[in-house]
Amino acid sequence: MHASPPGDEIAATAFPRIDTPSILQPPRQRRARETEQALLTAGRELLAQRDFAAVSVAQIAAACQVSVGAFYGRFRDKMSFFESLRSLVMQETEASVARYMAEERWSEVPASQIVEKTMRFLTNGCHNNRGVIRASLKHASARPEEWLPHQKNGEEIVERLVALLVPRLPDPAAEAELRVRFAMQMVFGTLVNAVLNNPGPLPLGDERLPAEMTRMVTSYLGLDANVAG
Repeated sequence: MHASPPGDEIAATAFPRIDTPSILQPPRQRRARETEQALLTAGRELLAQRDFAAVSVAQIAAACQVSVGAFYGRFRDKMSFFESLRSLVMQETEASVARYMAEERWSEVPASQIVEKTMRFLTNGCHNNRGVIRASLKHASARPEEWLPHQKNGEEIVERLVALLVPRLPDPAAEAELRVRFAMQMVFGTLVNAVLNNPGPLPLGDERLPAEMTRMVTSYLGLDANVAG
């Protein structure tokens, strides 16, 4: 019998909030540090609901009940604030990927279940950080480097999936690797489109989205698609 990892418990806690030092102006006092974290949390929540251009410094400050002056005491401007927020999100994401997709966790798990758990992990991560991802995508049209941290993270996920899935597929290794990489290209295209355009029929918050992506990937890879929906 194959051992299944505790997917629901880990997926529910994916992308934990990590208390990291400021990359801009490290506060010297505990209260100032707590204010900075409150600003970052408020910014993340506001960006999840509206575009970066529509979020003002005053709104960020008001959301955590501090003054605009307190904001500028820690960040040069709104763009510097966003860079700090994105850095925090990427650190959280990197830690989550390393923990959740560690190869030893999946040594006895069937390939179809690896796909299923990964689709849920990715969808949860994109949904939780949709505001930051959306802002990075929009900034990237004028500043391509804005997307590089997200691209690097995606490449890391693909490499881990290649290592996990290729040995479990019946095709020759080179062909199996190409199929896994192309499957993930389709997956990331679907997720980016959902974040940026929300075209439907399944938005990021719909539980059916990871299930349908699982069916798409397992079918394409020739795996048993009889996994939980």
